[in-house]
Amino acid sequence: MSFDAKTIQNSLQKANRPELARILSGAWNISLSEYSSSLWERTPASPPLEAELRQAFEAEFCRIGFTDEQAQSYCTELERTRVLQTATHLTASEGPIFLALHHLALLGMPQGETYFVGSYSGVPFANAAWSGCLNFSNRIDLESVISEHAPGFAELKRADNDRVRDSSDKRISLIPGKMRDVRVFQSRIPEKMADLMTHFSEPILGISPKAKTGDDFTKWASQFCTNQLGKIFPSKSIIYFDLNEVISNYLALVIANSNHPIHRLFFDHAVRDSVFAVFPSDTPLFTVDVNYKNKMRQESVVLNGDELHSQNYKLKLTQENLINEIKSGALCPGLFLGFTALSFINGFICFGSFEQVEYLAGFKQKWLKLDLLENEIVHKSNTSAFTSGRCVDESGEGIHPLDLLLGMEMKFNENQTVGELMEPLLSRLLT
Repeated sequence: MSFDAKTIQNSLQKANRPELARILSGAWNISLSEYSSSLWERTPASPPLEAELRQAFEAEFCRIGFTDEQAQSYCTELERTRVLQTATHLTASEGPIFLALHHLALLGMPQGETYFVGSYSGVPFANAAWSGCLNFSNRIDLESVISEHAPGFAELKRADNDRVRDSSDKRISLIPGKMRDVRVFQSRIPEKMADLMTHFSEPILGISPKAKTGDDFTKWASQFCTNQLGKIFPSKSIIYFDLNEVISNYLALVIANSNHPIHRLFFDHAVRDSVFAVFPSDTPLFTVDVNYKNKMRQESVVLNGDELHSQNYKLKLTQENLINEIKSGALCPGLFLGFTALSFINGFICFGSFEQVEYLAGFKQKWLKLDLLENEIVHKSNTSAFTSGRCVDESGEGIHPLDLLLGMEMKFNENQTVGELMEPLLSRLLT
């Protein structure tokens, strides 16, 4: 079945995706290379980058293994370009949708620039992107991915056979079952993953950082995904990092400043009341890992009076308490605080998926009704830098980054249209 731009626009409107309908009605028949180039076009002069946000980026770049000098150089580039890819969840390996959006974004990236992928870690491991798994397709035999001498291989083989009956996707879980509902943010490498990682095939081992029990999972995953995409697009400079770590570092700094709008959001009652008269009062501000029925799970944290709370968490709201909980990693910043800082205070263009363009447009409309942030920056913010799609073969089966790493050949088509890249996703979007 073929689709035209008008049909898609009407269908997406009915599916309550008005912003996506608007974007795709204009881009549906445009080639990927032309559309991608438009994403990277320089916008009017950006506001000065806040010193606190630059410091937060530097800290994250150093955490994932760069030198101080490299971190400062990358921050200078970010300050100049103000472009981030923020559509991805932080994962061990990605799937066909993430591969498509990277292909789309990288096509138009100017020569000499770096592709900064700020992956979102404020999700449980068992999210739709399967953050705790190596993901690949059923074109690849399990034995081509991992040695039959790996611990628990018989169990992996059974799970693999079961999954083939229901899905064209395969995955090898690197985490124990008890970690499924644990938050990815500031998680640690489990013993299972450390044991398995030595048994993978050479293409995987060749790009994998050392996985040691108790080390930082998000650092390992950021480096592994950087190496993975770097193999697929060898001419591009690519860096993955944990977006939530950056925003966490930033919040700990700005909440200490009583003049900062985010400090005022929490501690100036008049400001808080005005903001949550426009934004929903139950807007999630953070997530927290809690022990519920002897299992860890992630819960959303909202502001209620002078208290932050989730179903099983409470915090008396003081500046000291809030900063301590952020610095300890107990509180992981959510989408609202992260994109307020990036898009509406610091003027970043955040490439995003079909969900992001909807909620960012909503955030923008609401911030324009308030006077807490600089109205001109909010007004000029680009909330419609849409990147998505799905990489598929001739039969419509998804193509994963690991498929390409493990020997599958695929030619990326620059002349494919935005609509053609999006068509395999439509059934998901129109329901």
